This record gives sequence, C-alpha cells and structure tokens, in this order.
Amino acid sequence: MNLSRTVLCSLIVVLLSLRWEGTLVGQGIDANSLQTTSLKPGIEGILNAFQRSPIVGLADWHGLAQEEDFYAQLVSDPRFAKEVGNIVVEFGGAAQQATIDHYVAGEDVPYEKLRAVWTDTVGWLPTVTSVGYLNVFAQIREVNKRLPHSEQIHVWLGEPPIDWSKIQTSSDLTQIAQRDQYPAALIESEILAKHKKALVIYGAIHFSGLDKLRSLVEQNYPQSFFVVMPYHGYPQKTDSAALEHSIQLWHEQSASSIPSVGPMLLVGKSFTAGADALLYLGPAISLTQSPVTPDLYLDENFRREINRRSMILTGSPLRVEIPATSPTFLSK
Repeated sequence: MNLSRTVLCSLIVVLLSLRWEGTLVGQGIDANSLQTTSLKPGIEGILNAFQRSPIVGLADWHGLAQEEDFYAQLVSDPRFAKEVGNIVVEFGGAAQQATIDHYVAGEDVPYEKLRAVWTDTVGWLPTVTSVGYLNVFAQIREVNKRLPHSEQIHVWLGEPPIDWSKIQTSSDLTQIAQRDQYPAALIESEILAKHKKALVIYGAIHFSGLDKLRSLVEQNYPQSFFVVMPYHGYPQKTDSAALEHSIQLWHEQSASSIPSVGPMLLVGKSFTAGADALLYLGPAISLTQSPVTPDLYLDENFRREINRRSMILTGSPLRVEIPATSPTFLSK
C-alpha cells in the first residue's frame, strides 16, 4: 500500500517519538548537578510546579507502568482538583469528548462506547492498549463522584477528532498532521485564555522542537510550560548508578522530610534535556511495562477494525503474536 507523503512523514515522526522519548531524559550527571538539585515527593513537586507555571507537561514514556500509576495517584490527591482541575491527555480522541465528559461525571457509559475514547485516536500504533491509561480515567471518575459539578476535574482529549469509519485510505488521514496543532489550540482557548491551569500528559517529543505542542503554545503564551521528564535510566550505566546512589543518600540524610519509597521530583535542568525536572519512579531495573487490555484478542470485531486501521497507517497487519481469536483453554 502506498502512503501519501504527508501521512508517511507524520508516521515516521510518530515511530521515532517512541524511540526518542527514551533518550530525551538527560545525557549525564556530575557532582555539581547533584548538589544543585532539589528533591521533593512526586505529587508535592508537581503541585508546587503549578505555582511557577499554569501548564505542567508530564512527558509520557508510553507503557511505563509506574508512570501511569503516578498519574492516577496525582489526580486522586484532593489538592489536584482544587488547585489544578484540568488534565489534557494524548491517550484520548477529541471526537469522543462528550463520552468522557459523561463518564468522568459518574454517568453510566457502555464499555464499547467508552473504549472509543482511547481507540479513536490518530497516532497510536496499533491503538492505546495500556491498562494504566484507562485507570487514569477511572480514578478521575471516582474523585469527581465526591465533588460538586463545578469543582470536578475536567478531562480534555488531545488527539484531533477523527471518524475512522470515513477513513479508507492513507490519503484520507489528514488528521495526523494536526497532532500538535489541535491540543495546542485547545490549551490556549480552554485553559490559558481562561486563566486556568492544566496537567498535560503527552509523549516527550511533543515538548521539544519547533512546531511541537509546547512551542506552538508558547508562541502566544511564553514560558507557560513547566516540563517534567520521567527517569528510566541513562544511556551510560555509570550515570544511572550515580543518580540512584545519590537518591539513596538523600533518603538517609533527609529521612524526616523525604519518604523512603514512592515517586520523587528532582528539580534541576542538569538532569534533563529540554525539561525543568525529572520524575524519579525508582531504580531503572525496577521499572516495568504496563499490562495491556485484552480487547485485541478477546473481541474479534474490534481486532478486525484495528487491523484495518493498521493497514491504512502502516501498510501492515497487526503483529502476528497477538492471537486472532480468544485463546483456547486446554484442560490437563
């Protein structure tokens, strides 16, 4: 299948972003950077960042289980709804904005309709599958149940609107070129123009470079972003070992103020490339991949549709290691 030039170029960016996000988190550390870095509990550090900037961009390393768990913990903190109140996510398609509004407000939404929230997206290959992203929506729903409507957390779906039933060939897929422009316009009109705050969860590449989400927003709202990158190990193992050892020492020296476990925020640009802070989720060796939803092999109709989209996006079917039908139970 021949891809149009626009879709091909955009798809290359999507594919490279999954790789580059693992290399944007700093290129080395030294004694000076360790001495000039402040360390705070993760949630405390993120909330403090909102005192500096109206937008906190939390770079998503797609599929990192501990980071997805942190999102759920953050939105569950009572201060988040009160002090921030908005979250813009890459793992949801704007065509389903009304659906997520109903769901996080506590209304009953059939699963197949709710699933379209994270599957009617443009740039995810083959689609959003990590359970942790779904859990973020569920946690916001639980928080909102305890709040009056005017104080509830609002979820904004950042992927540009798309009706996949109308997408038959790659030339129909014009939305992929809007993956930064659409959320940038949304943040400007719904958050910054209204003097609000928002947590923005997007892949790291969207916070770095020209014509990306952050740069587009800051053309009209300079320095509006505070960007946080997740730690998942440095290219040099000696750098990783040095950072992890230093954090252990900080724990021992600051036992009264720094918890011994849990995510932490390191504020100091020496640790990151193009970011303001580093989210430490634990030693690199302890980090794991998020479980995935079983829809692709339990729901044959759904799998068929995602396979169709994969053919349009890449010219290739879904990976063969994903079972085409529900696995057969073999009794012993």
